[in-house]
Amino acid sequence: MKTVLVVEDTDDLRELFVEALEQEGYSAIGAENGEKALELLQGLRHEPCLVLLDMMMPVMDGAAFLRALHETHRLAALPIVLVSAVSLKPGEVEGVRGTVKKPVEMGVLRDLVKDFCGPP
Repeated sequence: MKTVLVVEDTDDLRELFVEALEQEGYSAIGAENGEKALELLQGLRHEPCLVLLDMMMPVMDGAAFLRALHETHRLAALPIVLVSAVSLKPGEVEGVRGTVKKPVEMGVLRDLVKDFCGPP
């Protein structure tokens, strides 16, 4: 099963994304900050097909998560899409393959995941 990692500090939003993706047939796991996301990634048998990443989070924000991810050779190639209330331009954050501005429409989220992961 294809897995999406949702890294988002707002509990309701993280849970909404996870539930919506699971309803579409994907496996989805959530982490409340970058530090928890790195711990989850280390414990997974298979790498996720996509990481949806918020930038502004406590403990370890999105930028620190990206730096740590790129230091781990095995994880450096993971596709990352930023989901942020802050407008970002493509290419503005190194290692990011796309951006989605909050609030996110669920149809946009489903299409985005399908583009990166293929059908569930």
